[in-house]
Amino acid sequence: MVIKMTNRLLSIVIAIALTGGIVAHAAQAPQRPLAPLTLPATLQTAASHVSETATGAIDPSAAIRAAYQRNRVALEHLRQQASPLKGSNHAAFDQFISDQELALTQTERTALATSRPAVSSSIAAMDKVVAVADEDLSRELSQNSDPSSNDSKQDGRSQSKSQSDKSGESQGGNH
Repeated sequence: MVIKMTNRLLSIVIAIALTGGIVAHAAQAPQRPLAPLTLPATLQTAASHVSETATGAIDPSAAIRAAYQRNRVALEHLRQQASPLKGSNHAAFDQFISDQELALTQTERTALATSRPAVSSSIAAMDKVVAVADEDLSRELSQNSDPSSNDSKQDGRSQSKSQSDKSGESQGGNH
């Protein structure tokens, strides 16, 4: 109980400190408002994790929903980044992303269905869904740039899809 209260207090202090920093900047430089930050994906993910952890201490369901939304957007970005893929490879990757979205939704629903959601493990499971899709896209794009590797494209697709299906089954089986 003491640790939980300490975590909640810490998250509130962090939120107040961040807000205070933004207000201080606005007061010191009203002619230079804070520009929207364009962080590399790794930093954006790390910032999201910090925010979700802080939120998770206060409202676990909100943290899970935020992680779901972040990962849903990430999957959509991966779908858009797959536009260089042609023909059946593009259609197969699009279907793969749809399958990953379903796995993401199932993970979120399973986590929210419990009375005390396990925030960190639920978020990690959702992040893994996106990581698998990202790795698959990287592999597809690198193979797409090498026209002699047409057969290996399909092999990589079925291997990563079956791995994803297995992880989706294990996540879906936790009802």
